[in-house]
Amino acid sequence: MVGFFWGIFTGEYSTSLSIAIFFELFWLDMIPAGTFIPPQLTAATFAALSLTTFFGLENPAKIMGIVFASMPLAWLGTKLEGWLRDRERAGYNTLLNWARNPESSHVPSRLILQSLGRTLIMGWVTFFISILLLKQFFQFIFSMYPELFTSINVTWVHLWMAATLGGVMALRLKRAYVILATGISLFILFAIWPRF
Repeated sequence: MVGFFWGIFTGEYSTSLSIAIFFELFWLDMIPAGTFIPPQLTAATFAALSLTTFFGLENPAKIMGIVFASMPLAWLGTKLEGWLRDRERAGYNTLLNWARNPESSHVPSRLILQSLGRTLIMGWVTFFISILLLKQFFQFIFSMYPELFTSINVTWVHLWMAATLGGVMALRLKRAYVILATGISLFILFAIWPRF
């Protein structure tokens, strides 16, 4: 949905949806069950989309660098959410004490507003700093090495095929892993074989 709405906003439907599909396939293995906090897919996708639009990129080879550099934001978002959940324990204790002795009716609403405010501020500050660092990094890379990524012949199909490994990992079957490893080995063998 992030890619779809970004496409509506910018008019770059093909690139936006291609980036969103990549991230969706890549993290297909991460199922949010129990207390597991999955990678923040939205942060990584939004970072890749915004940087791609900022630099006006359409070539998948150049976009590939931005996509891979945006991936750590998903894990950073997970760490931030875990940290914020730890901070909420004090609010839980306050709410529990209030439930036992409800003197003021404003305690629940105050706790909710504090939690929302803390999450919004910390999330946006972290994301904003991260995106600024990535922007500076890619401005340097693109100015110093303008042909770095364009020399690689990569299409969206290649990137999506790499991302489907997330779907294979979600199967949780050793046989699927063996077939995948065999297929990759045969592909590499036949790709290198003509050179000898």
